[in-house]
Amino acid sequence: MRVLLVDDEPGVLRALERLFRRRGHDVRSAANGSAALVLVEEFPPDAVVSDFLMDGMTGVELLRQIAARFPAARRVLLSGFAEVDGPVDAVFLRKPYDAQTLLQACE
Repeated sequence: MRVLLVDDEPGVLRALERLFRRRGHDVRSAANGSAALVLVEEFPPDAVVSDFLMDGMTGVELLRQIAARFPAARRVLLSGFAEVDGPVDAVFLRKPYDAQTLLQACE
């Protein structure tokens, strides 16, 4: 499975990369929404895991744009907040997330 990971915290990205690569997934990562949108041009994702709060574009906006282009891609939004204002067309997981729950949401 092709997984796109998006988070502005390098440590979080590294941990997510390890988690998905150990399961044999093809992984790409980006530090923000703009970089992720460039990446999907050459890497159409089967699943996208995005942080909620990032510079320039929220994870909600990124996932909306991904959904418009890749409607079959599974989408997961990670956040340190208990909830997100407004509707989100994605699985919402609160940080710290359970690794098994995250994997199941993507697979």
